[in-house]
Amino acid sequence: MKKTAILLSLLFIITIFPIESFAAEKPSIYNIKSKSAVLIDAQTGSVLFDKNMNKKMYPASITKIMTAMIALEQKELDDVFTTSHNAVYSLPFNTSHIALFEDEQITLEQALYAIGIESANDASNVIAENTYGSVENFAQKMTEKAKLIGAVNTNFTNPHGLPDENHYTTAYDMALITAQAIKVPELTRFFSTNRYDMQPTNKRDIMRQFWNANDFINKNKTCEGLVMSKTGWTQEAEHTLVTVCERNGITLIAVVMSSEHKRDKFDDTQLLMDYGFENFHSTSINSNDIISKAPKTIQYPDGTQAEIDLKSIFAEDMNVLVPKNLTEENITYKFDAAQFNEAQNHITINANLFYNDGQADIWAGNQIISVVVDKNLPEDTSGKIIVIFQKIFYVLIIIVLWGIIAGLVIIALRQVVILENRRRNKKRWQKRRKIRYYMNKKENQNM
Repeated sequence: MKKTAILLSLLFIITIFPIESFAAEKPSIYNIKSKSAVLIDAQTGSVLFDKNMNKKMYPASITKIMTAMIALEQKELDDVFTTSHNAVYSLPFNTSHIALFEDEQITLEQALYAIGIESANDASNVIAENTYGSVENFAQKMTEKAKLIGAVNTNFTNPHGLPDENHYTTAYDMALITAQAIKVPELTRFFSTNRYDMQPTNKRDIMRQFWNANDFINKNKTCEGLVMSKTGWTQEAEHTLVTVCERNGITLIAVVMSSEHKRDKFDDTQLLMDYGFENFHSTSINSNDIISKAPKTIQYPDGTQAEIDLKSIFAEDMNVLVPKNLTEENITYKFDAAQFNEAQNHITINANLFYNDGQADIWAGNQIISVVVDKNLPEDTSGKIIVIFQKIFYVLIIIVLWGIIAGLVIIALRQVVILENRRRNKKRWQKRRKIRYYMNKKENQNM
């Protein structure tokens, strides 16, 4: 009887409180613990989630993504690099390294595995010195490359990411850098490999073994569709992580920075990736739709306008990510000012694509459209008009100057004539006076 009562009580509790209510609530995307985070579409660069994405922070070893990209763009994998004393011994002993020796020779491929798996700072220095001559020159190229990519809030002072007050970036900038980096052939494999055996070198007879401590790569944590991932940590930067995943033809990039605990950066990245893939889908944008909404006229610098023949416009089909409840019909377009290249008789217009989330227009990507201009259209004569006015101005200046000079000469000559006349009149007066004197004297003698 007692057992029956207990069972009935349990049945009553289960009926009132479903089993699901005891299940842990799925973490929300807004529970991101990292101080800065961003999720972007790798193809278009559109931002799907943002938390302080433009706040400048120390990147730590995610810096090495840029290091690898520049190295692969400038060198070959089988190029042999020689380590210098500075590359090895200028680093604090307690930082990540693979114990390279001075004058040791390694290939770029070995160095890239070292920075990708072991996050080796000595290998980063070796890459820098053997690519652009010095760490300082390499860091300058890194910053220049970042600016070209659009990472305008980034400044690098070294190739490894050890703390420096002038070495900083943002989550958004690192996402842009990574979006460019994954386009470089071979790069992703150095940031997705769990183990690598580095063969003996001229300075070391035994093999070095690299093991990846990245939980996504060594499978301690699951990240479906992982393409590459790079961790970072310093006391100043705290934990940082860049991750790229591809699912169903969509590639997303997640960056988290300044995570207090190691597990936070992985948990936050999982949240970001699941949020992106579960809530967004790719929709195709037909180039003809973009073309039909393009500006119908082009205005020249001199103020004249010319009609654009739609048949002369060129664009390509593209895919953009939008929330799953939206389609191509929810896409709107905003066109930048047309850029006219007179030398090539060519116009380019940037078409910005937006979708509305119910509160504001969200940028979904951009499409460059090109327009071939009919050579019979009005010519931009603004430059010629300016040159004509400049010539007229110079002529007027010269005329005025010569007029002033001529006036001064006339005044000077007039003064000379006046002085000469005065001199002659004075001489005549003196002569007359002298004659009058002698005449008076002679008259007095005759009397």
